[in-house]
Amino acid sequence: MPTTCSCARHWPFGPRVVAVTLGFAGLATAQSTTTSETPTISEELQHFEPFPDRWYAPGYTPDGLDLRGYEINEPGGDWWNSYRQNKLKGDFPIWGTQELFLNVSGLLRQFAETRNVPTGTLSTGDGGFEFFGNGQQSTLLTQAAISFDLFSAPQAFQPVHWRVKLTPVFQRTEVNVKSDGVLFADPARGDQRVDEDIALQEALIEYHLADLSNRYDFLAIEAGILAFRSDFRGFIFDDANLGLRLFGNWDANRWQYNLVFFDMLDKDTNSGLNRFEDREQEVIAFNVYRQDWPVDGFTSSASVHYNHDDRGVEFDDNGGLVSPAPIGVAQENTVESVYYGVAGEGHFGRWNVSTALYQATGRDSYNAIAAREVDIDAQFAALEVSYDIDWYRIRGFGLFASGDPDPRDGDAEGFDAIFDAPNFAGGSLSFFNGQALRLLGVNLTNAGSPLPDLQSSQTQGKSNFVNPGLLQVGAALDLELTPRWRAAVGGSYLMFDDTASLETYLQLPEVEREIGTEFFAGTQYRPMLNNHLILSGGASMLLPGDGFARIYQSDEVVHALFVNVTLAY
Repeated sequence: MPTTCSCARHWPFGPRVVAVTLGFAGLATAQSTTTSETPTISEELQHFEPFPDRWYAPGYTPDGLDLRGYEINEPGGDWWNSYRQNKLKGDFPIWGTQELFLNVSGLLRQFAETRNVPTGTLSTGDGGFEFFGNGQQSTLLTQAAISFDLFSAPQAFQPVHWRVKLTPVFQRTEVNVKSDGVLFADPARGDQRVDEDIALQEALIEYHLADLSNRYDFLAIEAGILAFRSDFRGFIFDDANLGLRLFGNWDANRWQYNLVFFDMLDKDTNSGLNRFEDREQEVIAFNVYRQDWPVDGFTSSASVHYNHDDRGVEFDDNGGLVSPAPIGVAQENTVESVYYGVAGEGHFGRWNVSTALYQATGRDSYNAIAAREVDIDAQFAALEVSYDIDWYRIRGFGLFASGDPDPRDGDAEGFDAIFDAPNFAGGSLSFFNGQALRLLGVNLTNAGSPLPDLQSSQTQGKSNFVNPGLLQVGAALDLELTPRWRAAVGGSYLMFDDTASLETYLQLPEVEREIGTEFFAGTQYRPMLNNHLILSGGASMLLPGDGFARIYQSDEVVHALFVNVTLAY
């Protein structure tokens, strides 16, 4: 039988002694070093309390003081209590094994938003036909998700041996508008839309291929419907889709790398959730991260993305044409684009820095705005710098996405991403980043993206590199008011990089570059000091500049207001 020896572990009220199994090799060594002056193993064990296994610590009462209320691995407890460990959270092995765990997590989200955005209309006003009408809209969204994560692991420093993960999602969305022909291609279908959708947002298998060093540098693979963000902020690709991922690390985790292939599934038009239909698009991404370079505390990365989008004719669930884009003759096309980029995230001393730089190349076999085949040559850059002072952080940020100065010259110089969802500048609080702004059959911007790319749809259309681009500069103040309460306020100035593509598309001469000035504010409250209950809300508004007012025929201030309640287990 193997025996044990002791080691000290610090506990809230002084050192606590625990027992560690040596095995037969340890027993032989211990016995060979025993002398008449030192106690034997049996004598030594009388002073210590062995653990039954590595997961459950027994109660311990030194000098009559009961410390069982402080047990770090006390089994049982209320399943809903986030401060108590149980098998549903992956804290203990299941089915009597030592390395098989189950982590069940759930999320219930209630989101409500009211907004005033430029909205196309089919109505006739006093002065004749009007392109834009009443922009009042509201959305009520309920989302429920449950995730089952079954994995085998020693729960120490090693990565998992294998993992199976499933995440079904249910979503109900209700949208109300005030103008005809906004929600459906057929105006007779009304000004309210209610959708209920069930989808599988994650369904993957992960397998540990090899350990590459004695510090558990590893190589692993994932296959199935998996989530992937290709850079720090999600500037190029951020989605959960059908793919294959090879990933790992090296040099004591100083290097991390990913090689990912996606055979993209189509999305539901209104919920944005996956559906089991091939959308004839393939995406390949490779990135590598280096920690503590060029200075300690800063992580640098380099990446290459390839996008091949050969989607044919497609009408969305509301009856609108999304591929090819409903512009001109609406001819089918193929987009092939390659992105080369570098990015960084971390700090230089007390200065926090986030940066990204991308070059896009490739071809579009027929661009609708250019009315010809075009070669892609576009650039993107972003920089955010912040400084922490006690309980608040001051941030400054800037973003550049190149615009196309001549839509007819055969070069597509307006930057567009593959499937972006950037957490940058104002993020979800920003009006220009958060709202989908329709513009006569296409979107000036898509919800969750600040790029004015003139896509028919981010989820169901194709990337478009003949667009006006964007210049943005702004600042924000992040406030840690209490451990439970956070807030943020900020604003930015926005302008198009070049309006030639807008003038060509709208047949509207002399469109100014100024989009306008936006302001945003938001707050988040966590009453339980954890993420199991989060109450948040925010408001934003855009004061239109000359360019925005001209293309939407109005200088009215547009705005959005939202509240969000999230329950998580």
